[in-house]
Amino acid sequence: MTSLDRAEIRKRAAAPEEGAPPAHVGRARLDSLTGLRFFAALAVFVSHASSPVFPTFADQRTNASFNAAAGALAGLGVGFFFILSGFVLAWSARSTDRTGGFYRRRFVKVLPLYYVVGVAATVLLWDVGVRWQDMLAYGSLVQVWVPNPQVNFSVLAPGWSLAVEAVFYLVFPLVIRWFRGVGRRAAWTGLALCVAVAFLIPILADVLPAGKLVGEQNAAGFEMWFAYVFPLGRLCDFFAGVFAALLVTSGRFPRVSMPWVLVSFVPCYVVASYSPLLFGWRAPLFISCVLLIVAAAQRDIARRPTFLSSRAMVLLGNVSFAFYLCHYLVLYTLNIKLLHGPFDSVAMVIAYIASALVASVTVAWLLYRYVEMPIVRRFGTAQERL
Repeated sequence: MTSLDRAEIRKRAAAPEEGAPPAHVGRARLDSLTGLRFFAALAVFVSHASSPVFPTFADQRTNASFNAAAGALAGLGVGFFFILSGFVLAWSARSTDRTGGFYRRRFVKVLPLYYVVGVAATVLLWDVGVRWQDMLAYGSLVQVWVPNPQVNFSVLAPGWSLAVEAVFYLVFPLVIRWFRGVGRRAAWTGLALCVAVAFLIPILADVLPAGKLVGEQNAAGFEMWFAYVFPLGRLCDFFAGVFAALLVTSGRFPRVSMPWVLVSFVPCYVVASYSPLLFGWRAPLFISCVLLIVAAAQRDIARRPTFLSSRAMVLLGNVSFAFYLCHYLVLYTLNIKLLHGPFDSVAMVIAYIASALVASVTVAWLLYRYVEMPIVRRFGTAQERL
């Protein structure tokens, strides 16, 4: 076989219609993934809006039904973010990246908002009791290493996931060179193992003798921590995204149909809603999340515009990080401080949730425009602004 023949084979293998991206695919803008970020954050918002912490319907049965229907959305949104984080970091990684520069860019993007909203949470929630130990744990991003939900979700409840993300950021530069060198079979095996671990962890949490480890009264807290919060357990989400990105970048992931992936969320969410709580939050939607990220990325690679890649959705995706952080405080302020829920009518519940959504997006845009972006422009790079 001549060198010309080999070049032609490589050219055909890289053609979009054959399911393999061109050589510069790693530099493609993944606007659809940016748009998807908003829907992941919106899922967490709806789940928290249905939480008993923020009572909505005065009728307890209706309130319980609302929470049962929307409760699994938080697990969906958080799991999606963790998988997406691995995908995007592996997608944008370059062999010339320096570890110190990577750490600086990622933490400059994440920490300022994390601390600004954390200070706001400390002020707003001071009357419900914010301990100095909790503030110290939150500030040092170690609240996720203690098997105690009162510590894990203290100060700002959604902040725990950023402490887990910090672990991902610390690990990524240490493993990406090795990951990048694995072959197709090893990458598929790694992805399959990540899926298996995601299903196994909540099962282990249920069968472990938690009562003997932390005391019977704290057993449920230990199970929650081990299955849902524990950073090492969450690495399977992150690594699943890394392996998926490597397979897509090399053209080894088959073409995924976006409509069929979206349809798959319906039965998977039903399974999640009727499964034991911690299993439902972690496992049933895991594969659908991976496939949705892959399908959206493949559309961007092929330069196929979608609703997700529209300017409006990209803007919402860009503010989604701030939205994710601030929405909990907006719900608290409206529900507890101003409107004093629960509410007697469906119309009032809808008005409350709609108002909270609009207020959260507005506050998020202000944080994005006047806190996040000025700092990222000063200390980050365009490559790191997703």
